[in-house]
Amino acid sequence: MGATGLHLHIPLEERENLNDEAIQGELFSTADEQEVKRGYRGTVASKVAGITYRQLDYWARKQIVEPSITPSHGSGSRRLYSFKDVVILAVSKRLLDAGVNLQNVTAAIGFLIQRSSDQLANVTIMCDGQHVHECTTSEQMLELLQSGKAVFAVSVGSLWHQIEAALEHEDYVDLEAQSVKISTNRPIDELTAMRMRKKLEARRLQREMA
Repeated sequence: MGATGLHLHIPLEERENLNDEAIQGELFSTADEQEVKRGYRGTVASKVAGITYRQLDYWARKQIVEPSITPSHGSGSRRLYSFKDVVILAVSKRLLDAGVNLQNVTAAIGFLIQRSSDQLANVTIMCDGQHVHECTTSEQMLELLQSGKAVFAVSVGSLWHQIEAALEHEDYVDLEAQSVKISTNRPIDELTAMRMRKKLEARRLQREMA
């Protein structure tokens, strides 16, 4: 059975043109396909992620965060979310609650999509008011903290463990016999790619000036 994966959505009028330079390969490194053994209905996903079902439905219809196992195909069909989807929903909720705008939340989703479910346990998303950053080491977090800007952080790893524990007590659809797989090899959003390119360029210039 095919999987649609998570999708990013940025209105066309908010996008900026990208040049033809290739982005470093590491930006598009994706985890191997992972076997998904459990799927969760929208009611469970919204409950554990801490959002309303109405909000979950809105995000799916607007293609902000879509279920990666079974998308909705009109009235009456049921969406099916993976564990990773629920983690991303929870992170998005925390960022929005902190006042991070939807454009930056979408950029954060772009970072998380590129990681496998297990890798998310070692990620922290930090926002300095203008941009979001994916941090996987304490050195990266310290660098942002020393920038002098007010920084807000969401520990994806902490939410990962909370959600893992919460889902143990919830109903799920057993997918193991069907060998359902989710491919994380998805094109990254153009806006996110542009920001990553600028970030890498800024770091290169800093190293040259040091």
